[in-house]
Amino acid sequence: MSFSKSLFLTLILVSLTLALAGCEQDTKPDEQKLETEAKAEVIDKAISRKQADVEKVHPGVIDVTTTDFRIEAPSEIKKGWTTFRFSNVGKQVHFVAMYRLVDGKTIDDQLAEVAPVFDPLMKGLRSGELTKADIGPFFAENVPEWGLQMTWVGGAGLLAPGNTTQSSFYIDQAGTYLLECYVKAPDGQWHTLMGMLQQVNVTDEMNEANEPSANYEVTVSNVGVAAPETVPAGKHTFRVIMQEDPQGFMPYDLNLARIDDSTDMDKLAFWMDWTNVGGLRAPAPVEFLGGLEHMRATNHGYVTVDLTPGKYVWISEINAANTQKTFTVE
Repeated sequence: MSFSKSLFLTLILVSLTLALAGCEQDTKPDEQKLETEAKAEVIDKAISRKQADVEKVHPGVIDVTTTDFRIEAPSEIKKGWTTFRFSNVGKQVHFVAMYRLVDGKTIDDQLAEVAPVFDPLMKGLRSGELTKADIGPFFAENVPEWGLQMTWVGGAGLLAPGNTTQSSFYIDQAGTYLLECYVKAPDGQWHTLMGMLQQVNVTDEMNEANEPSANYEVTVSNVGVAAPETVPAGKHTFRVIMQEDPQGFMPYDLNLARIDDSTDMDKLAFWMDWTNVGGLRAPAPVEFLGGLEHMRATNHGYVTVDLTPGKYVWISEINAANTQKTFTVE
């Protein structure tokens, strides 16, 4: 049995045990909060025990599982080359972006001062009271200065329900990091505010992982995506290089999706943009296979995926209509 399946079964058993115990008596709000915190602590300990076993055999490999709506990952990892073995066992598309907060800030600060701002922003965009030109001034007025100064280091890209993928990136600095999925649910709610924000402490200790090797290279810049036109079927590792930064506070990411002749690429590009009404809202219009989450220019990471014959596209959330490249697997 794979680690991801074993961990998922462990989490289910832990949750059921705690749920049954909680059914024995009615609980008041404060008691319910304590019970929820106790459940989270038990789950975190189970994840940490499993991760310690993985680290002994595969340095730098982190098993990450998304459900609807939680990110299951260790609460502490070492710095260095890091590989997310990402499994999406939820029913909606998810990703796991990773970024470092400025010193002194934690997930509590993010949830109190930054994350809630996006609800009124989207409400204004939906109603027409705000336009995309208003987003910058809106952030300047409503988000604290530190709130958009995170350091994006990578993570695993968009992944369809039931799929697994692998993404590698380099963490060079200790500190307080967050893992986040900000896809929107069908009703427009942010996954972030539904529970898909998790804090990870990166220690100053280096892991013993080596940089992965790649079969192919993909480059992302302000003129688009450069990548091979065709690749053979099978398991491949792509080196993804972020050559330039776009305008705005978010750097490029790059996602991989399977497409066919019926795929409307204009609609896909529209969907990739979270600032669009309906953008990044589940369900996704294509089957996503993973990718590399946001990181600044001059950095690079790796995406490992097993490809079957067909048509595919590399596509970014940022300037998606331009930042994309289709290719064929033969």
